[in-house]
Amino acid sequence: MQRVSRRISTIAGAGVLALLLAGCGGAGTSESAGGEKPEAAETAKAADKPASPGTPLTLDTAPRRVNHTGRDEKVHKLTLNPTLLTRGSVDDLDGVRLDDDMRGMVPHYLTVSIANAGTGTVEPAMAVRNFRVALADGTAGKAVSFFSGSPLASPGTGSLETCVGTRAPKTLTAGQAATECRVVMLPEDAMPATVSYSDESVTRTWKVEGGEIGGGVLAAGKPAKATWKDTNDKDVPLTVTLKSVRKAGAGALADYKLNARQKAATVYFVTLSYRNNGTSKLYPGMDEAVSLRTESGQTLRKLTLIAIGSNGPKGCRSAVPYGMVQPGKSVQQCGVYLVDQGDKPVTVTFSSTTEGADPVTWKAS
Repeated sequence: MQRVSRRISTIAGAGVLALLLAGCGGAGTSESAGGEKPEAAETAKAADKPASPGTPLTLDTAPRRVNHTGRDEKVHKLTLNPTLLTRGSVDDLDGVRLDDDMRGMVPHYLTVSIANAGTGTVEPAMAVRNFRVALADGTAGKAVSFFSGSPLASPGTGSLETCVGTRAPKTLTAGQAATECRVVMLPEDAMPATVSYSDESVTRTWKVEGGEIGGGVLAAGKPAKATWKDTNDKDVPLTVTLKSVRKAGAGALADYKLNARQKAATVYFVTLSYRNNGTSKLYPGMDEAVSLRTESGQTLRKLTLIAIGSNGPKGCRSAVPYGMVQPGKSVQQCGVYLVDQGDKPVTVTFSSTTEGADPVTWKAS
């Protein structure tokens, strides 16, 4: 099977980007989405090179029962499991024009089985969009969804063609099953750690063998240097320390008004301390720059809780909002994070307000 290089198609990943396969546009496609055509030499190179067969990765493939909220807003019972995860090659995308943040990344091909275990009909193409592939530090791969109006090819022998060309029925009736596939981009030097499926506040996770947290991630409790801007937009040096990531007890947010999805999630308290090493005072808004990454690849921000006269739930107290952090002083702040059932925190990140500064990341435990 030759590499697909005949059509132009548009894909959507983390944001919308254009994928331009060298050559002429097929029926129902638009060249304007992909910009200028590549040179003839690039077209010939892409067309003559066979697609990579890929490298299968070892992963858990046990079926799991889940609830899926369809386009019809109804909840459907499904039985799901990944059946194959294949690491491709950067060369698979020769002749493909990608957004800058995907250049040099490696395509991974995730094949999943989707069975309708309930009544009514479900769309397998909608369910597959809820799958993620993530690294051990909680960084999610950039999933690529190809618009059905301009398919790239029929299924072939190469991983790219086979994954993109998957032919599953549009809907599944009770008892029917189908195989769907996703193309997920990951950094070239990274090894995936999990495949996951999330719907509402429930996540199911399958382990991938070999995925580990890489260097540069600090142990919880280890201080790190960072900066924060004061009210005059001046950079002030900080020492930031992740103190703890704790699962809250039942009823921890009983005094707050939550929706059904929030009530179904697991509550975690994340506490960091900040020492002002500068010469000007700081407004204690540093907790707004903290994010929690989970095993399934979700990046979470703290929950905003409103309660008159309170500076946080019991067991998660923060600085009084109108208090200032004086030079040489420290403040401890606690944020509330809602994690899906079946998921768990893996890392905590603090992002400096200084332009170009690298974020600081700790292991959650």
